[in-house]
Amino acid sequence: MPTPPFRGFFLNLDRSQARLDSMNAQLAAVGMSQAYQRVPAVDGPSLGPEYQTNLDRGNLGLWITHERLIEANRSSDSHLHILEDDSQLPKDAAQSLPAMLQQADKTHPAWDLIFTEVYLHMGISIFRLVSKAKEAFHQTHQPVLAPLKQIPFAGTSSVFVNKRSLEKYLRLLSGQWKQGLPLDLYLRSLINAGSLNALVTLPFLTTLSENTAQSEIQNAPLNQSHLVLNIYRRSVFKDADEAALNNEIDRLSNDVTVPGLTEIYLKVLRYCLSDNHVEI
Repeated sequence: MPTPPFRGFFLNLDRSQARLDSMNAQLAAVGMSQAYQRVPAVDGPSLGPEYQTNLDRGNLGLWITHERLIEANRSSDSHLHILEDDSQLPKDAAQSLPAMLQQADKTHPAWDLIFTEVYLHMGISIFRLVSKAKEAFHQTHQPVLAPLKQIPFAGTSSVFVNKRSLEKYLRLLSGQWKQGLPLDLYLRSLINAGSLNALVTLPFLTTLSENTAQSEIQNAPLNQSHLVLNIYRRSVFKDADEAALNNEIDRLSNDVTVPGLTEIYLKVLRYCLSDNHVEI
């Protein structure tokens, strides 16, 4: 198998053996064990008093891990791919990820970051963007590389960093945890300000694994609302099993009731998103 045009890393806490085993298994399954190496993630609560910030210790640990990883690879002659250990790669990762980078380098040569999975706002305009991109992907087998500027998003589960942007990225990142923002929200502010040129693949080329039900940042299970929102997030994956996700959302929401006005709104929204709707 040809060497991919990037260096891969996955972040994993020493106490997260199950996630390590899962990540190693899936990398072997997609034939990319040699393309990625484990990075011991910084456990936030272990950081000393010199790290004074309003940021919670879990998010601080993630931030410091990213910063140290970029610092250690600032002279890389390859793009970097940084994965969190609750990420799921597609079965064709060995082909689809290099192809996406080739596409990005050709059509968006000034890119700094490419996210292959994020939490997207549930607004109608974003949904329509996602829906059209996924429909087009079934025809072209090529993802849309959508600019992230002005798109509300969160998450850093899977991020490519351009080899030509490493010094710039490190300069923007270093020590900014002092501001008290989680890493993803800080990056979003830089992207919206035009300081970073970031793209997102639509549909997503990676997704969240079953291990996401337990947050390593907060060291606690996700609540039901978070699990429900993650179903929408997982549905944007290029290989999503939509039938299984529909069953999952039914199971999590079968006892949900809403007021009459909300019910009317949801039914009107359902109609507006259907093929029956005509713009008026």
